Amino acid sequence: MRDRPTPEELLKGARAVLDRDITPSLEGGRRFAAILVSRAMAVAGRAIANGDAPLRAEARRLATLLDHRLAADLEPETLPATLMDLSRLLAERIRKGEFDAGAARQQLFDHLRQVTRDKLAESNPKYFEQGKAG
Repeated sequence: MRDRPTPEELLKGARAVLDRDITPSLEGGRRFAAILVSRAMAVAGRAIANGDAPLRAEARRLATLLDHRLAADLEPETLPATLMDLSRLLAERIRKGEFDAGAARQQLFDHLRQVTRDKLAESNPKYFEQGKAG
């Protein structure tokens, strides 16, 4: 068990100090840089909070889409490489035209839409709050 504050709380606290106490006193390029750092910290915090659940879900969707058998337990150490391999296989099959029509095309679009939603949820969750997502 981890002590408090958690990694997420540490990032949130550091970001609050940056936004409240440091960024307002800066000008020009330094202010812009501080805003970028703050936003990066927010994305990192959401990624930590989400853990590898979105990546596991993506791997399962890709495996289904590609009719590819996954290991029963996706290990955190191998998950990025597994996703990369599955993405390469998907790209190869797209180039071959295997997703050009019918149900396969719709399944591909559904997968890509979900990947995009998952990425936006971490990188720009305000997109959904603004009612732009459909």
